[in-house]
Amino acid sequence: MNGRLCSKVGCAREAVATLTYDYGDQMAALGPLGLAQHPHAHDLCAPHAERLSVPAGWLVVRHEALRA
Repeated sequence: MNGRLCSKVGCAREAVATLTYDYGDQMAALGPLGLAQHPHAHDLCAPHAERLSVPAGWLVVRHEALRA
């Protein structure tokens, strides 16, 4: 276990992905777990990463390593 937990409130599962946002471009990027925690990123477990939703009109970019 990497010691980092999902950022979702009430979730105690291990984090496997990191989510970042670009509000100006209305884009969310979801990739493999970052090397270190960042205050402007959100770590997610596999179920929360899979069910990620964003506001209407936003683009989600998913790193191909998460699809394997």
